[in-house]
Amino acid sequence: MTLHSFRSLGHSLMSPADWYTADLPPTLETYRPFLPFANAVRAANTGVKLSSGGTLATFFSQKHDIALITPMTKLVILEYPDPRLRKTAAPVTVVDDAVRQLADNMLETMYAAKGVGLAATQVDVHRRLIVLDVSESRDQPLVLINPELLKKEGSGPGEEGCLSLPGIYDKLSRATHIRVRALGRDGEPFEMDAEGLLAVCIQHEMDHLEGKLFVDYLSELKRQLIRRRLEKERRQRSTGSGLRAKAPSASAPAL
Repeated sequence: MTLHSFRSLGHSLMSPADWYTADLPPTLETYRPFLPFANAVRAANTGVKLSSGGTLATFFSQKHDIALITPMTKLVILEYPDPRLRKTAAPVTVVDDAVRQLADNMLETMYAAKGVGLAATQVDVHRRLIVLDVSESRDQPLVLINPELLKKEGSGPGEEGCLSLPGIYDKLSRATHIRVRALGRDGEPFEMDAEGLLAVCIQHEMDHLEGKLFVDYLSELKRQLIRRRLEKERRQRSTGSGLRAKAPSASAPAL
């Protein structure tokens, strides 16, 4: 998911205490985790945009074996309508060093692409793992392994974008308050409450694990227009004859 899409929801980015229901006492077994990620600030300042610059022509056929991912690897983000984005992710059976390395590499890729969320499906690893960071300081990463939605409440509209659909944004409604269960980077189970921006981002990324993209909520006509636009831009990039259209907000980084 894109940083622009969160800023377009009509809210400024919140402090960590605001993402979770910080004004309420935590319920039993509720965990509000933030994981240390030493390279977050450095990565946030990196100008690399993995979803642009003709990467599809070079890397569309590349596969990522979890066991072969090396430290400091930036992964290739699949772009719509790549059929691999439609695969349903399988549960992670063991949270080992390879899975933790994948999570770290996904975080680095997300930061480099100026994103706020990324699902393993988007980097062609079909396991139930998502990473997020909606903090303004870009140094509060969150890893959710085998996430499950336990509760959804409320509904509110917002504009969303996606790293797999660079430059595309549209409005749809999501639940405004959720409760989720997952495994952390350490393999320990926890539950957490999220609302507002974080709740939207978690729902967006969990959709990817089911092979679903935010454009699936749009009309068939809109999806056809989006597909044609992205295909045209890919042709232009492959020949060097055109530049990607700017996102709606020139000051907001693209996914």
